[in-house]
Amino acid sequence: MAFTMNRFIVDHVIRSARLFDNDTEALILFGMLAHLNMLHLVPPGSSPRTTLDENGRIPDPQSKFRPVRVRDLAQITGRPRETIRRKLEHMRAAGRVFRLRNGWVYNVSAVDADMLALTMDNVRRFLQTADIMRSAAKDAAAIDPTGGTTPA
Repeated sequence: MAFTMNRFIVDHVIRSARLFDNDTEALILFGMLAHLNMLHLVPPGSSPRTTLDENGRIPDPQSKFRPVRVRDLAQITGRPRETIRRKLEHMRAAGRVFRLRNGWVYNVSAVDADMLALTMDNVRRFLQTADIMRSAAKDAAAIDPTGGTTPA
């Protein structure tokens, strides 16, 4: 199961990083920023359907984002503030993020057709990986009904 999950994660990161000129640190920072910008819109345990419209999108999302400070991104990612600031400035110059008075938000229009298609394909691959892992877990339970605890 670890091999299957690792294969998915590595493939996902490699494919996604291509949209960021293979700068995986910028990719992760962009993803973290987008997640934190929208976190308040879909609280833990809630259904995304409560926030999304009939097309599966957040209506007027840019105005609803909560800015994130460099200090917070540095604390969450464990990266130096200067590295975070430099990466954000580079993404700002590329049109991927906006700097506001009280922090940073990602630019919704930066999610172009290529990024959207890759995201949808990654979701499909994630679900396939989950099915493979679910099947492997069932097979393992059938072989060892004790749940993997075998005597030494």
